[in-house]
Amino acid sequence: MTQCPARQSVLPELSQKALDEIENGIILLDKQQNVLFWNKWLERYSGVSAQLALGKRLELLFDQALPEVLLTAVEEACEQRLSRLLSHQLHPKLLPLLNRHAPVHQTAIHHSITLRSLRHKEVVLVHINNITTAIHRERHLRDKEQALRKVHQAQSAEKKFIDTILETMSALVVVTDPSGCIVNLNHSVELHTGFTQQQLQGQPFKMLLGLDGLKYLPSAEQSATKFSVFTCRMSNAHGDPLHIRWTVKQVKEEGQPTRYLIYTGQDITVQDRADALLRLEREMLEMATSNESAERIFDHTCLSLERQLESCRVAVVKISAEQHLQVCNGPSLPDSFCQQLYALQTDRLLKTLKAKLELGGLQAFSAESKGEHWHEWQALAKQYKMLGCWLMPIQVNPQISQSFLAIFPRYQSIPNDHEQMVVERIGHLAALILDRQQQQEQIAHLALYDSLTGLANRSLLNEQLVRSIHRAQREPQHFALLFIDLDGFKAINDTHGHNAGDAFLRELGLRLQQRFRSTDCCARIGGDEFVILLEEISDETAAFKVAQSLLTLIAQPIEWGDYQLQVGASIGVVLYPEDGDSAATLLTRADNAMYQAKAKSRTINDGKGQVVRLTD
Repeated sequence: MTQCPARQSVLPELSQKALDEIENGIILLDKQQNVLFWNKWLERYSGVSAQLALGKRLELLFDQALPEVLLTAVEEACEQRLSRLLSHQLHPKLLPLLNRHAPVHQTAIHHSITLRSLRHKEVVLVHINNITTAIHRERHLRDKEQALRKVHQAQSAEKKFIDTILETMSALVVVTDPSGCIVNLNHSVELHTGFTQQQLQGQPFKMLLGLDGLKYLPSAEQSATKFSVFTCRMSNAHGDPLHIRWTVKQVKEEGQPTRYLIYTGQDITVQDRADALLRLEREMLEMATSNESAERIFDHTCLSLERQLESCRVAVVKISAEQHLQVCNGPSLPDSFCQQLYALQTDRLLKTLKAKLELGGLQAFSAESKGEHWHEWQALAKQYKMLGCWLMPIQVNPQISQSFLAIFPRYQSIPNDHEQMVVERIGHLAALILDRQQQQEQIAHLALYDSLTGLANRSLLNEQLVRSIHRAQREPQHFALLFIDLDGFKAINDTHGHNAGDAFLRELGLRLQQRFRSTDCCARIGGDEFVILLEEISDETAAFKVAQSLLTLIAQPIEWGDYQLQVGASIGVVLYPEDGDSAATLLTRADNAMYQAKAKSRTINDGKGQVVRLTD
């Protein structure tokens, strides 16, 4: 691949091979906005070869005009060394990038662009981040939501159809005398209730309705028109719940007393269940699209499921890092139960649970399971009047963590078909919601944090710095910036390779996080450049004391295999408001002070480095 002279001086430090193989676009520009480097990813998706791109400005490489916001950002980055993040949300069309290898037709590559000035004064890094997959996932979730809405509409249409059928002879029909004793009934009543005509004839109608329907029955002195329509919950001969809507009509001659009462019933159990399930799914999706926290969504889910699954308690549990079952969401479970559940787990019990749950579907565990490893669980279930536990995995990626929807029934150890369907559907929807939130958190984290060290990046540092300036203006106070450049880090990369360099930076990032307060900001803004924002630093003496402790911290060796990796550091110090009243001024002055510290380190080599604050 052809290289211009400027590129040859830059690439040994940036590793041409790594930049060519990275699955994102990388462009290097000189001060005149000419291309110094154009990686293979850009060749693949822009249709412009590196040989054609080198030495030319971006606007000359594409047939269509580039947006003004991109050209302005490039100009400011190259001439003023200003970093910039152009997000896809605000700027959906930046570069004309296409997936030219798509199986059907070329598709656009959704992307955001970050521009930042590298340590070399005349080199600007343009990072094109491919976010096509994340956007497709967002669209997939919206498609799922629309599909659920269509299902809800289909269920509503089905409900109307069933209502029409129930108005015919397939509806439950019961005829009573004025005192409420059953005179006759149709076959549909036998099918729904499980009682035969012989068993019911001559019996009071209230025996069939149960306690919930007693308040709706008219007495002999009352007119049946007062109770024309009512709905009650009742049980069939097998103890299964039924939800029946009854319509009562009088049969009488004009001016004569009532001869009969005809009760026409519609079994609305299935419809109520379907409506309740769809309502819960819709509520979960609405909460997710409103960016409600997973904790609030799952608390609401647990309470709603408890209303649908009679005599059950519902929770979300996970296997913790300590290999215990930990209740994350269980608004109806006593704290004492959660604590005892966490404490009783054994290795063999968890091994048994994991083996069954690897199947991915709903698994039921009885409180009467055989084996010594179940004894503690059986005692706990008996104490809280539970007959078992149904577990449904809801974690999309079990490598991250193992989360489950847990149902604790009181009267039955095995779920029926309806209960299994409800739990499985809610479990799958919960997995989609978790996946969406994880993707959103990952995208937000990548935008503000350095992926290698976990420290803040330049964007987050600038935000924190601006906030600190505003706070210091409202409540007069001082803060300090420490601009750190590692001395000897390049030698680690050259001698031991980039894996060693990355390991060193990760360990250093961990040390910095442990060293400073949560109110301070530790940021990595370049390859081996770091900035520390110290809140509430009163004077130069305090800032230098922290800087000297940093030199000692950084100079401590880091083990890498059989080697001891060690570097020094040059630190530039600035104070607010003495050294500047804007973020750009403070960072520039700190950078200049750091370069003086580096020059001083060459004459005074003590193995640690130097700290400098500009005095002019």
